[in-house]
Amino acid sequence: MKHHPSTIDVLRSEEHIRSALAHPAFSDWLKSALRGALDRDPLVVANDLELLMHLLRPWAEARLSLSTYTTRPAHSAAQAPTGELAPAG
Repeated sequence: MKHHPSTIDVLRSEEHIRSALAHPAFSDWLKSALRGALDRDPLVVANDLELLMHLLRPWAEARLSLSTYTTRPAHSAAQAPTGELAPAG
């Protein structure tokens, strides 16, 4: 049986976003993107998210795999508090 989103799901998602915005370890870049997303049409946000994944994931993975990459992120998923997203470096 497929779950149909409800007002509670929207409120829960918005609370998660507010928590991320208040989290001191999350990057300003991510917080800016979250703030901007809240003011946009959700369909546009979903489409932009897909594009970001296709464009930025390969770029980041390629950069991280370079043997000359020496800078490490300030935080890793292992350091994120349980139940929270890992902050970006």
